[in-house]
Amino acid sequence: MEQYPLDQGTHKVEILQRESVRLTGVIHVESFDERQVVVETEMGMLALMGEEFHITGLDLEKGQMILEGMLLSLEYSSLDRGGSRHRDGNFLQRIFR
Repeated sequence: MEQYPLDQGTHKVEILQRESVRLTGVIHVESFDERQVVVETEMGMLALMGEEFHITGLDLEKGQMILEGMLLSLEYSSLDRGGSRHRDGNFLQRIFR
């Protein structure tokens, strides 16, 4: 897996040709299948929707993940005004419909 020159605690999303997504600041993989990946990041919950997803790299100690497949959309849950993560049950309910 490629090394990222970022300090821990940072979050970055890099999309290459909508076929590869590189993430930093990943804390936990909440769920995964070939059409949807939900991860907890330093900036809140992130849902990625697409087709034929495969996780080709995952290092939770470094907070890094590489996802391949056709990306159709991504959506973050909201953060409160202080920048803290706001766990919204509605967010997860909406993405699992």
